[in-house]
Amino acid sequence: MSTKSTLKSEPTYKSVWDTLSKVDCSEHTQEKNGLTFLSWAWAWGIMMEHYPDASYSFSSPIRDEKGTVEVWCTIKIGALERRMWLPVMDYKNNAIINPDYRKISDTRMRCLTKCLAMYGLGHYIYAGEDIPSKDNEAVADNATPKEPAKPKAKKKAAPKKDEEPTQESAFEHNIPDEESAANTVTFMCETVDSFHADSMESLANFWKENKKLIDFLDANFSDQYERLKAHFTSTKQQLLKGDAE
Repeated sequence: MSTKSTLKSEPTYKSVWDTLSKVDCSEHTQEKNGLTFLSWAWAWGIMMEHYPDASYSFSSPIRDEKGTVEVWCTIKIGALERRMWLPVMDYKNNAIINPDYRKISDTRMRCLTKCLAMYGLGHYIYAGEDIPSKDNEAVADNATPKEPAKPKAKKKAAPKKDEEPTQESAFEHNIPDEESAANTVTFMCETVDSFHADSMESLANFWKENKKLIDFLDANFSDQYERLKAHFTSTKQQLLKGDAE
């Protein structure tokens, strides 16, 4: 009896795909030079919400004789494993010759979201669709699509500043201690520097998109929250200084 129950609880490629492919990511994407980018922090938060034991890793970058570089990402969920690769490119999808470490780091995060798509999360974006295919079919059948309504509801019902995170919080499972919180904040700061340090609007959007995670850090790891806040403040001051010049 217990063996049968355990087997039933283990995720399969199909069950993971059926779960993640239905998630509407449209309110967590950004357009830049005609390309669509999905927020890695939000996407990983969704993964943690459904599969808190999932993990990811990056292989050493591969460099060819021309100096272009390819990165590899692996995501594991229990016994499941998906791998994805991505060359270091500019915003026109042209491979960069001899990219520096920052560009390689940026590409790793894009590769992470692409690897998540191999499990179903945001896959429809790469397929050129506006919403998940099952939601598209529901609209065609005059049915009320349930998944697209969820992100909108969350956006309207933003958590109050003094509200404590719930026990079901994805980030509560993913950040169990100070070291994990420190690594998460470092990761977020690097992403701000890579993607969101070019405009005030981009910086503000990043904060809004990751508000749930930031509120969790504020409530549970105040030192790390202050470090993240200081980095945002410093970046904001640099942007204001640049505008003044």
